Amino acid sequence: MKTSLVIASGLYTGLVSADVIFSCDTTNGKQVLVEDAGEHIKYAFGRDLDHPELSLSVPREAASTWQWPGIGRYMGYSVTLPNGAITYTVFYSVDRMTEGFPLTSGVTVANKNQRIATIYCLSNTLNESLQGIDLKEDK
Repeated sequence: MKTSLVIASGLYTGLVSADVIFSCDTTNGKQVLVEDAGEHIKYAFGRDLDHPELSLSVPREAASTWQWPGIGRYMGYSVTLPNGAITYTVFYSVDRMTEGFPLTSGVTVANKNQRIATIYCLSNTLNESLQGIDLKEDK
């Protein structure tokens, strides 16, 4: 389910209507927010998203997604946003073969496809609508 927001902060210029496609509180006390703002996908990370430690606005055609193909143990979805050689991939995955269907979600930071860090979400704070997002497919 997408949530519509109108945000006015230092992260955005003026009022921007956007759909939250991923947000959560992380295990390191910070927050992740990814929004679909039409022509751009926006990413923010930090303790206070009104003044994030990192914010990006990536043209829609530069962002990509991985969508679960319908087979396999892990059902997962992700969106990747490039920032030069660095990429930020927000994700969630469900283990369909384990009792209780445990969920894993977070953001992975990579430099030239080499993982630098993965920061996990607190599962009870996850808000996502990555399934079926209209972006080019990850290779």
